[in-house]
Amino acid sequence: MSHRHTSASKRTAKPTHVTRTKQSFDDQLRRISDEKEDNSLIIPFSLLVIASYLNRLHFKEIINERLRWDPAQWKYSPGVLAQIMVLSVFVPSRKKVALSRIHEAFAGIDLTYLVGEEIDPESLNDDLFGQLLDRMYEYGCSTLYRSISLTVRTTFDLPHNYFLHSDTTSHVLTGEYECSQTQEISTVIKPTYGVSKEKRADLKQIMSGSVTDGDGLVLFCHILDGNTADCEYNNLMISALQSVYGDEFGEYTYIADCKVLTEKNLKLIYKGVKSGDPVKIISCLPDNFGGKLSEKMRKIAYLENNWESLGICCQYPSGKNSEPEYWSRTYQKDVCGHPMWVHVYRKKEAEKHLERYLNDERRKFETDLDVLTSKEFMCEPDARTELENFIKKHKKSIFSAELSLISTTKEKRPVGRPSKIPKPSVIETTWSFCAGEIRGDEAKIERKRRKIDSFCLLTSISPEEMNSREVLLNYKRQNVVESMFSLLKEPLLASTIFLEKPERIEALMTILYFSVLMHGILQLITRNRIEKLPKVPKIGPENRPLIRPKSGTVLNILENFEIITVDGVLKKIRSKQKKRSEQLDLMMYLVDFDPAVI
Repeated sequence: MSHRHTSASKRTAKPTHVTRTKQSFDDQLRRISDEKEDNSLIIPFSLLVIASYLNRLHFKEIINERLRWDPAQWKYSPGVLAQIMVLSVFVPSRKKVALSRIHEAFAGIDLTYLVGEEIDPESLNDDLFGQLLDRMYEYGCSTLYRSISLTVRTTFDLPHNYFLHSDTTSHVLTGEYECSQTQEISTVIKPTYGVSKEKRADLKQIMSGSVTDGDGLVLFCHILDGNTADCEYNNLMISALQSVYGDEFGEYTYIADCKVLTEKNLKLIYKGVKSGDPVKIISCLPDNFGGKLSEKMRKIAYLENNWESLGICCQYPSGKNSEPEYWSRTYQKDVCGHPMWVHVYRKKEAEKHLERYLNDERRKFETDLDVLTSKEFMCEPDARTELENFIKKHKKSIFSAELSLISTTKEKRPVGRPSKIPKPSVIETTWSFCAGEIRGDEAKIERKRRKIDSFCLLTSISPEEMNSREVLLNYKRQNVVESMFSLLKEPLLASTIFLEKPERIEALMTILYFSVLMHGILQLITRNRIEKLPKVPKIGPENRPLIRPKSGTVLNILENFEIITVDGVLKKIRSKQKKRSEQLDLMMYLVDFDPAVI
């Protein structure tokens, strides 16, 4: 009995070292309020690099020069507030930050060191940022953005890139946005319902369109009404580019998705630049454009069967067997009265995709057919109506089956015990369908094979100036603008007080585009410098080779380093991981960090 009691005591007793640790922590906790607070602050190296880029672009100075403001009335200059907003997107926590709580995002961070002026983070509030957004809208958001973005290559001594990639995306919003009659005729953006790329048809939205160069630098951004069509945006953008670049626009190639191809836009394209040449464009030829020109040209190319081998068309081949090979044919055609070139491409991937598609389509057809043949109809008109619905539903289907309507007659005897005077039997007739063998339409299968196996690109550039392979490679880089959109949707600087005013939404989106521009600069500089090294550095995740890294990968590496400041004076730089400590000098070179501009 006593033995069991002793065992229980041992089980319930706390280890001595645990008791000491808790006691020590409690003692420290009681003394913390009596001690002088530590006045040291940190600066994530990633934030310092982004701040240096903004400083080299004279971001604060340009904004202070362009916006209307009175230094006597502003606690902090609009340039400083704008720089804080851009930097908040890069705070390592990567949390969504409300404008009214930006001061919390910078807790423990030496914000004064990052913006070059003494800043008390606790004094930052939504009224300050709201006033900034109002003045940005007043000046013109798109104009303000390009006044800085178009100086990037000169500022950082980067070679010019003469390819422009254009696209749009949607941004869903919460809340009601009732437009007044005065807004209907104004230039204020109108949040409204539209084709949501986030699949949120229940929410109002705005659109934004951007143009990046071939390296992913966002040169132009426009915030648009929620129901703006891509064809309207492309018309607006081409006109804007012609106005901004003038004669120099003739040196650029405008690349966009198939929505750019309308008669109105082609007319604008063939107005050309002042030299008289049309705007250089490349786009995917949609199925229903130009009298189904895409299908006609693919059919001709397959009939001629005289393809030119292009090999593997990747700008940076991985060396894996999974990369497709391409073949092409080129034709000159008049499109809406304008001479253009159609490049038909075929790739060696059709059969596996076709087989998967045919299996799916056959499965759908068999399911519907089983439902039809399992039904019994009490009258012939009902059966024929069901047959008409089935035929209508599968009118464009690749598969078909011969259906026969058969009737079945049954004698239905009266229920119960026979009476002295027997009741007559009831003759009941039902109708049902009998299906023959399921057959595939070979002509439709061949058309589908060609559609999966091939596609067409339309361009105003002659083959002598840009051959089929070059056209394809340049079009495939269209994903650079889509990558920028994914970055744009990661952060969210939002507060309901600001979302109630469309003008501030437009300015807020422009701030986010500035953050995307910083991503583009970081990524481009790092990739260019890696290419100049004698061998690829092994400083990626888990010390893997750092080959053409995205900006997010570079930021993750930079976040391993922190600068410690005391009273605004740099004291030391530390690495969160010891194995990374010797990589700081290399990272400073790769991101072109210039301490002189901080």
